[in-house]
Amino acid sequence: MNSRAIILILSFFTIAACNVKRNMTDNISSPPKSAKALISRIEANNKIPEWLLVKGKINLYKDSQEIKFSTDIRIRKDSAIWMSIIAPFGIEIFRIMLMPDSIYFMNIPKSTFTKQPISYLHQHIKTEISFFQIQEMFFGTPSVPKSKYSFSENEKNYIIFAKDKTNGTITFFVEKENYRIIAGNYKKTESEYFKFTLSNYTINNGFIIPKNLTIDVRAADNFLAEFNYTKITTNKAIKMRFSIPKSYVKID
Repeated sequence: MNSRAIILILSFFTIAACNVKRNMTDNISSPPKSAKALISRIEANNKIPEWLLVKGKINLYKDSQEIKFSTDIRIRKDSAIWMSIIAPFGIEIFRIMLMPDSIYFMNIPKSTFTKQPISYLHQHIKTEISFFQIQEMFFGTPSVPKSKYSFSENEKNYIIFAKDKTNGTITFFVEKENYRIIAGNYKKTESEYFKFTLSNYTINNGFIIPKNLTIDVRAADNFLAEFNYTKITTNKAIKMRFSIPKSYVKID
């Protein structure tokens, strides 16, 4: 996988877990005792804004190297995810726009751009993922794919897991207090998987938004990425400028 592919993959995930100490679920008198009941409570607690704006840092670990970026992400629910990747000294190097069916990518230093179908991500992380699932990751409300899940629990978390023909073994860890997903694992083999962990949720205008996300990919290429967000704004409309200069060269 080349650096462009990694940047595209990194661009569409983000953040969460639970430092928020409040019960979000009303009229629940007993804990869930099945995967179906747990999934219902997860979905009942999900509340997402029309707009999400975040700024922060990305640490990428690949081939025994650490690469650091700043990032500016703007999301309009069910419409578009816009992202700017910024190198040290405030120099913008990549700009990305994700639509429900397409990905647009500009390499600013090289004056090039590309357009790819959403399946481009599928090919590189070896996991089926849609625009809407990516959006949910940013909001801290990752969806649970339909499957026949088993249910267990430990002292801190509920755990649901299933075997899926497309994604292999799927596992989710859900914290007990607010029913937030704090980790997930799509594992096809011991050496081919996609994992995420979500931590440090914060409340913004009544929305619980995660501030930290870690992604661990073992697929067409291997990398680990940490997202740490320093500023979060909800429900403030903002422009998403993505004008490709005529001088830019299109590449596949």
